[in-house]
Amino acid sequence: MRQGLHRRSIMVLGTAALLSACTRPRLKPDQSINGEDFWSGRLGLQIEEGAEKNFSAAFDLSGDAQRGDLTLYNPLGNVLAKLKWSPGTATLDSPDQRLVSDSLGELLIQLTGNDLPIQALFGWLRGVDVKATGWTADLSRIDSGRLVATRFSPQPVAVLRIVLNR
Repeated sequence: MRQGLHRRSIMVLGTAALLSACTRPRLKPDQSINGEDFWSGRLGLQIEEGAEKNFSAAFDLSGDAQRGDLTLYNPLGNVLAKLKWSPGTATLDSPDQRLVSDSLGELLIQLTGNDLPIQALFGWLRGVDVKATGWTADLSRIDSGRLVATRFSPQPVAVLRIVLNR
């Protein structure tokens, strides 16, 4: 029972990790590290699956859909998980386990059971209204560092809310 709860927590964490990648407006030139885009803020993920499930974390994200790093933090600033990806490999490290896959997409399917729109997420991150099957993104407040992305299909409905550090 406890392992099932832990696996579900990792699934929510993985979903949050990927979805948080879509959550930052265009960068100013001074908001990059080593030539890579960099975003930081807080995210909240709500999954409407039976009993409503919520997850929130602070995050730092750098890179793009091909290569990047994402770190999630709890309210005290402790690392919840680190996600790293590059062509041919993706890893998720948390205090309890390490998962490895051939790609970010495959790792996220392993974690969440869903094929998430990685390319669209990074488009949304840059303020571009990229269409993704089953998803909508409200970019109307992206200039003030706020984004809401909603997955309607496949079920369950998931809502991601992002507030970026300014």
